[in-house]
Amino acid sequence: MKYTVTHTFDVSLADLLRAREDRYKNLDKFPDLKNVSLLEEKKEGNKVFQKRKIDLGASLPTVLATALNDPSLIEESTFDLDSNTHIFKLFPPDNEKVVTISGMSVYRELTGNSSERSYDVEVKSEIFLVGVLIEGAIEEIHRHSLEKDRSSINQFLGK
Repeated sequence: MKYTVTHTFDVSLADLLRAREDRYKNLDKFPDLKNVSLLEEKKEGNKVFQKRKIDLGASLPTVLATALNDPSLIEESTFDLDSNTHIFKLFPPDNEKVVTISGMSVYRELTGNSSERSYDVEVKSEIFLVGVLIEGAIEEIHRHSLEKDRSSINQFLGK
């Protein structure tokens, strides 16, 4: 299952990129981000490599909860500082066949004092018979999570 999500922000690209990272340094102000913990981070040249753990807790759909021992996802990502491109992959820590969310987001300057973030995402599940249900449930949760993320960026920016 593939989908695209685009968000526009009424700030410069530089301000958007700053907010993208800096809000994780102020988690007390953003309770929606408290379920995310940074496991690893390294910078090599113009690329930032991160590994995060996302606790899904109560938001986990029943169809997926029965297939997972650990109600969380691991996110492995690379952010290219030159192209403002974020390549990511999210998966359960114990079984990537249950579900994998992969994709790319690109941050761009628009005309005037605005910018955008666009996501191209693919959700895959290899679970026999219920895979399509898992993909649909995860797409809905991921879209909602992107909206919450947009909201936290706007809140950080005072918008």
